[in-house]
Amino acid sequence: MAFRWIGKSADGKSVTLKHLEDCKLNTPPYATTTWVRDNADIVRVAAILDVETTGLNQAEDTIIEIGIRQFLFNKNSGEVLAVTKTYSSFQDPGKPITPEIQALTGITDEMVAGKQIDWTAVDALLNECQLIIAHNAKFDRPFIDRRSKTSTERVWACSFKQVEWSDKGFTSPKLELLNIYHGFFTDSHRAINDVDALLYLLSLPDADTQKPYLFELINNARRPMTHVIATSAPFESKDHLKGRGYNWDSINRFWSKIIFKDEVPDETKWLEETVYCGPFGGMTRDIALVDGFKN
Repeated sequence: MAFRWIGKSADGKSVTLKHLEDCKLNTPPYATTTWVRDNADIVRVAAILDVETTGLNQAEDTIIEIGIRQFLFNKNSGEVLAVTKTYSSFQDPGKPITPEIQALTGITDEMVAGKQIDWTAVDALLNECQLIIAHNAKFDRPFIDRRSKTSTERVWACSFKQVEWSDKGFTSPKLELLNIYHGFFTDSHRAINDVDALLYLLSLPDADTQKPYLFELINNARRPMTHVIATSAPFESKDHLKGRGYNWDSINRFWSKIIFKDEVPDETKWLEETVYCGPFGGMTRDIALVDGFKN
């Protein structure tokens, strides 16, 4: 599909962007309290979660802010029904926040001084959810799993990986760019701002299917995943593997990627034809739904 930019003028010379606070969450008119009560069998609870951290190292860096919105959705249609609970907090990392992180997030040492996340409250909120959603769950989940037992036992969904944004005409899956492509923006790279932006984005309809993006995400979150490992791949195949989305593991010295289990036959066929020039010489490991996006 050709690139689409919502909010572009008819002559294609300008784009109108709205601030997120002026964008009403896209909920269906039928989603009353009575309807939710009477249709409890198809109503599910999820949470959108985001963290800001002192850096990208999941083993050494720490959370400095968390934002969570718990919401109800229609499991059959993917429609967002209502926001039910919110949790937001700073966390003092016990060391100065670097200038780079301060510039990125706007979070200063003074803002986090003495603040602590209430992990009991976080666990209580997540315990009510069947699904936890993050935009790049592979980053957020390990930070949360270190402190929340409930998180380790829940299925996570990733709106960065489990919605086919490129197939819909968008040139990047980065949240701030998807926001702009959809005609809105937020003030800063802060946890609750990003949560609200993602919730609004997922409530919007896909131009082709007219179903909310959340519908695609929750369906893909139910699809089993498999870790494909291209062991002993010839050196000369590295560009093919990299172009196919494989990542190099410098410790174990192999190329690998995670795909949906139903894609494995096509993937191993590609590996046989392009990498091994013969029988598949690697291995596959199935990933339990509850273990998706864990380290």
